[in-house]
Parts: sequence; C-alpha cells; structure tokens
Amino acid sequence: MKYLKMLGLAAIAAAGLMAFLGAGTASATVLCETTPAAGSDCVEPWKVNAGVVLDFSAENSTVLTGPFGEVIATCTASTVQGELTAGQTGSTTTTPIAKITSLTWTGCGTRTVTANSATTGELEIHHETGTDNGTVTSNDTTVTITNVPIFGTCNYQTANTDIGTLTGRTTTGADPTFDIAATIPHEAGSSCPNGTWEGSYVYTGTTTFDVVEG
Repeated sequence: MKYLKMLGLAAIAAAGLMAFLGAGTASATVLCETTPAAGSDCVEPWKVNAGVVLDFSAENSTVLTGPFGEVIATCTASTVQGELTAGQTGSTTTTPIAKITSLTWTGCGTRTVTANSATTGELEIHHETGTDNGTVTSNDTTVTITNVPIFGTCNYQTANTDIGTLTGRTTTGADPTFDIAATIPHEAGSSCPNGTWEGSYVYTGTTTFDVVEG
C-alpha cells in the first residue's frame, strides 16, 4: 500500500501504516451471517456472498510512524470499503477476497494521505482456528503521503502484507471490528523509511457476520 495509512482496513488498507495481524492458524474461510454449530458449515442462505460491501470506519485517530517511532502522520478520520466479488467469497478450499473500493484518510494536518485509485488493491481474510476472527492480508494497495519530514513525498505498497485482525460479531451483538497494526514497505526504488500503521476500525456495513472456517 503506497503509504497505506488506511491507517488504523482495512487495508484493506495508511496514514498509520504497517503491521496488521492476528493469532492462530489460518484456514479456508467464509463470512457467515449466523454462527454455525460446532463442527457445522455455514449453510448457503447465511453465507455472505458477492456484492456485499465490507465497510469500516476508524473509531479514533489512525497513526503512521517511522522505524524509530517518529510520527509520520496522524489522521482524525479514515474509512475502508471492500466489495466481495464473484468467485472470491470463500469456501472449503479458498478464502474471501474483497476488492478495495474506497480507502480514505482525512484530518491529517499538514500531510495528505491518498490511496492510488488505479491500484486500490484487495484484502484477503484468513480464518483463525478456534475463533470467529480472521487475519487480514493486503495486496497491491498503493498509498502516497506528502510533506514527510526529510523525504518529502513517500509512496508505499502492500504485497500480501499481514495488516491486522478482523474480529467477527460477538455473542452480545457487537459489530465486527478491524484492528490494524502493520509494517508497510515503501515502494521499490524509494528512499523513504518503511512505516508502521495502527488503528482500530468498526464495521458500519449492513450485513454483519462472523469469520468461520470454510
């Protein structure tokens, strides 16, 4: 992600870029509108299918820091939207892939953080065994940050980069969340430092879900 400060988302996608992850073993994955009984699959009527938009908004400021902890950018608002596409919604052998349709950061002070609209990339969700959560990886998302001290304009790009954890709907009915803590590499040929992107996003879409084994 070019300075994917999708900060803090998805991600997927950086005004606070880099590390996104989760614990546990990844496996075939689907997003399910209900919680299947132990040992059961997500039956088709409940599977989140193509066309559904996974929409997340930052709960607070997202932050991108440099390799020595210096703050590169802090943005007061950020959103991540990804649409599940036909043939990429997950199964017993595959994982869901959402094409990023919107990735924004605003309120970044003297910096501007912009996703490249030509290569917004995608987010892939990998179920974590024994949980209703998933590790999220980001691929081919490019982000540009301007007015970076010393370096000026910096470009960042993800390449199957682990960016954070997608937590499914809880038993109390709380919405899914997307917690980002990821290291995002600078674009090839750039002298800019890698960045660490951190932020917490909450689901604002209409179709809520758990992350379950396919």
